[in-house]
Amino acid sequence: MKVTHMLAPAVVLAILCTGCVTYKAPVVPPLGGAFNFTSAPMNLDLRDTDLGSKTGEASSIGILGGLVTFGDSSIHAAAKDGRLTTVHHADSKITNVLTLFFSHTTVVYGN
Repeated sequence: MKVTHMLAPAVVLAILCTGCVTYKAPVVPPLGGAFNFTSAPMNLDLRDTDLGSKTGEASSIGILGGLVTFGDSSIHAAAKDGRLTTVHHADSKITNVLTLFFSHTTVVYGN
């Protein structure tokens, strides 16, 4: 019984922490365990890619290992921010501090 009481909080903590540190993209930048501030492309179709003259950004934030998250880091929100009607390319910026604070920013380029 004591083992269950000790193991349960560890399992819950592990589940909460893994939600913010996983990242799926065509290029996965190196992710630091204690601190992370990296950028990576969200797409690799770069043949004849014109970045365009405008950019837009949209962000979402998570705190306490993903216990609370909010924001809209969609490509649509980033395009709206930059007043883009055509998106040519998108990048992703990731910030992570001990999984206590996590942010994801989508940066779009286009016209």
